[in-house]
Amino acid sequence: MKTELLILTLSAPLWAAKVSVYPPKVELFGRGATQVLAASLDDEDLTAGCSLASANPKVVSAAGSVLTAVADGKTSVTVNCKGQQQAVPVTVSAAGEAPRLSFVKDVVPIFTMGGCAGSNCHGSIRGQRGFKLSLFGYEPEVDYEAIKKRIDLRDPEKSLILEKAVFQQPHGGGFRFAVGSLEYRTILNWIRDGATYDSEGSPRIASLDVYPEERLLVGVGATQQLVATARYTDGTVRDVTHLVQYSSNNADVVQISPDGTVKALQPGETAIMVRTLGKAVASRIAVIERRASKDYPRVPRNNYIDEFVFSKLHRMNIVPSGLSTDSQFLRRVYLDTIGLLPTETEAREFLESKDPSKRAHVIDRLLERPEFAEMWALKFAELFRAGTREAGAKGGRIVYEYMKRSFFENKPWDKITTELLLSQGAHMFGRAPASFYNISFDSNAPDHATNISQVFLGLRIECAKCHNHPWEKWTQDDFYGFAAFFARVAIKEAYENDENTHYYKEEGTVEHPRTKKPVTPKYLDGPEEQDAPEKDIRFDLARWMTDPKNPFFARAIVNRMWKHYMGRGLVEEVDDFRVTNPPTHPALLDAMANDLAQNGYDLRHLIRAILNSRAYQLTAEPNESNRGDEINYSRYIMRRLMAEQMLDTISQVTGVAEKYRGYPPETRAMQVYSGAPHYMLSAFGRLSRDIICERDHQPDIVQTLHLISGDTIQKKIVAKNSTIEAWLKESPDETIIDRIFLTTLTRYPEDAERARIAASLGDNPEAAKRRGVYQDVMWAILNSREFLYNH
Repeated sequence: MKTELLILTLSAPLWAAKVSVYPPKVELFGRGATQVLAASLDDEDLTAGCSLASANPKVVSAAGSVLTAVADGKTSVTVNCKGQQQAVPVTVSAAGEAPRLSFVKDVVPIFTMGGCAGSNCHGSIRGQRGFKLSLFGYEPEVDYEAIKKRIDLRDPEKSLILEKAVFQQPHGGGFRFAVGSLEYRTILNWIRDGATYDSEGSPRIASLDVYPEERLLVGVGATQQLVATARYTDGTVRDVTHLVQYSSNNADVVQISPDGTVKALQPGETAIMVRTLGKAVASRIAVIERRASKDYPRVPRNNYIDEFVFSKLHRMNIVPSGLSTDSQFLRRVYLDTIGLLPTETEAREFLESKDPSKRAHVIDRLLERPEFAEMWALKFAELFRAGTREAGAKGGRIVYEYMKRSFFENKPWDKITTELLLSQGAHMFGRAPASFYNISFDSNAPDHATNISQVFLGLRIECAKCHNHPWEKWTQDDFYGFAAFFARVAIKEAYENDENTHYYKEEGTVEHPRTKKPVTPKYLDGPEEQDAPEKDIRFDLARWMTDPKNPFFARAIVNRMWKHYMGRGLVEEVDDFRVTNPPTHPALLDAMANDLAQNGYDLRHLIRAILNSRAYQLTAEPNESNRGDEINYSRYIMRRLMAEQMLDTISQVTGVAEKYRGYPPETRAMQVYSGAPHYMLSAFGRLSRDIICERDHQPDIVQTLHLISGDTIQKKIVAKNSTIEAWLKESPDETIIDRIFLTTLTRYPEDAERARIAASLGDNPEAAKRRGVYQDVMWAILNSREFLYNH
């Protein structure tokens, strides 16, 4: 018997609502097949309040919200709900036959739904107590061999696979389903039918869909029925709502029951993961307390980014914060774009300017600065693990210089990527650094596949190196097919230069660890590619990766850029794109990716759009509406300066440069491409580059103690060549006070701050006292949250 669910959605206001049905028609196959119809109106689940009427009860009967197949034929069922009517066409086939159960379609999904095939149970690498299943049913032929050892054809009810599940025998996994349940009857009847495996060529699941893909629930306690639909290789579609496994990415926001019913617990957002037979999808669920009223403020839009951000905030009934002040914006955009603070002169000119376009103008100027290129060069040198392994500092410098030059020239992102993928030689080939391939410590094809997919495509496919991915669609076949593109990338020692060189061999293959056979190169989510000794297959890979139709490439770099400037990725973690980790704003991500591709992968074009958006220029100060919002960009996300920004700005405002071993004088931290161990940089999160990962920006006691009592700040403040010493010689007290605040916080001091400093100075202070007061003021500001955070 097959149970199906139907969602009826009325998404517009009642007076203008159009009823939409999912699926648009019902097909029932086999004796006793049933289908539940569920209805919703304006995000409200109304299933219990709807009635069903069959146009021909001799073909299909309707009782409550359930349809049941009676006899072969075609008819329709009318759904009556809140004064709305919708006719749903129904086709019944083989009503007189009990369809033969399929191991792949009927039995295997039960073990996924029950959690038995999960990574913490029998789906783990070693299984449990000698019983191992493939992870989420990826390999049904493996599951069959394991299960057939635990069935009893002579006495099916005594089969271990059933007695364990219903807890008639001790079971570490506990009770899974009840005697007489649909799951129990399905397995029992399959065993009674002979417990055979499906015939060769029998249909397999091709894709899994969930409806709705997105839903807004209004009020705690609101519900929504999910529907999972499987499409098979023979073209058939089947409702598998009762055969999939559900889990919430945030169980505090919604509760999900085994039958796919979502219940709102508290305001917030999450995704419901839906998995079976090696397929996974997600439904995005948001919960709000109440809808926006007619008094919701109108928020100005600067560009298309704002349309997406503020439209969602309106729907979520979150009021964004106001516009940042000129002081807040200028300090923020300098730190985000070039990693430095505006000078005193730059700050005065901007704050005093009446030009309505001055924000756009300063953005344009900053994007042309060499420091902009240096900051992004350092970030990518870190991602590429430049300077590690045999390449050493020389290799790190070459990668850094290549990326700096590329960003300064505004080289398109697709061209940068292509040059890096095709690089070879001792260190340089053309203009691209071959030491880029030191991104992989072991310098083998699987490691290259792991790192390059993560950096350029935002995909973490490494799990599929050992087994099919537990949270995504990638299989071992996908992983090793992608790795085969790098099978001929090799490394050897170049004796003449006493260094290693990467080159492209004429031959080379990747062996699949399970089949022990060579693997044909295969694009992720795409076809295979034929390799040959006379061609460099990386050209084909680069064309596929940078094609505007590639679903990963543009979205990955957009998400990385967005996180840098907005504080949080649209997909978070920034390089963890998967269907079970959906973006918070999928339409915005797609729009920015399309905009980037259509404009020749011009990264400055993308960054300019982000910086000019009102969303970026909001103040960091929360209001009552958005105080709890962390993911919708209703205010600027405050974040601590990265280690290099912090050290460079401390040096900038004190006038005393930091020294880095092995680097020339006046080198800034943002120019330290590799090596040069430095206590403060390490303490504040600079990575060792052992792995590709994001920095940890969480504060700790070591950082606090270093700022308060370490020698970095103290030595620079009291140095004889500090800015304070220069100001004491040339400026009156009122000007010095202004200069301290303008250079550190990009604002003038408030009256209370000015008065307190003046009181500390007293009347006609001696030079030593003036010096001490200003040193104390500078120390206090450099230790303040206002200085240490970008806001």
